Amino acid sequence: SYTHLESQPVEASVQNGTISFSLSSLREKKMVEFEYRTATGTVPLLAFISTDGKLITAIRMCEPCNSSKFSLEGNEMACGNCETRWKLSNFEGIQGACQKYPPDPIASEIVGDRVVIQEDVVKNWKMRI
Repeated sequence: SYTHLESQPVEASVQNGTISFSLSSLREKKMVEFEYRTATGTVPLLAFISTDGKLITAIRMCEPCNSSKFSLEGNEMACGNCETRWKLSNFEGIQGACQKYPPDPIASEIVGDRVVIQEDVVKNWKMRI
C-alpha cells in the first residue's frame, strides 16, 4: 500500500495512432500523469502500478468536481479536490460526493519499455455526466 503518493508528470508521445510513455519512468515514480492534446481540447490521463503489480491507465478526471489531481493513499485513490475516495483494486467508491466518477480506466499494453494506449480510445472518450 502507498502512504501518500502524488502523481508526477511524464512526457507522452503520440504516433501511429498510439499514445505512449516510458515504463521505467512509471516504475520509478509509481504514479504518473500526462496529457493528450486534441484539436478540441486536452484529455488528462494517469497511470500507476497497483499494489498487486497491475498496470492501470485511466482518464485523470473526477467529472462532477472537474478535478484532475489525484493521489494514492494506502489502498485508495483520493481526488485532490473533493476528497472522494475509491478502492485502488477496482475503483469502487468508498466515501465522498463523486463516488460514481472515479478516473475512468482505459486499456493499455506494455511494448518493450513503453506503455501504449490506442489513441482512438482516448479521442472517443466521453464524459459520464
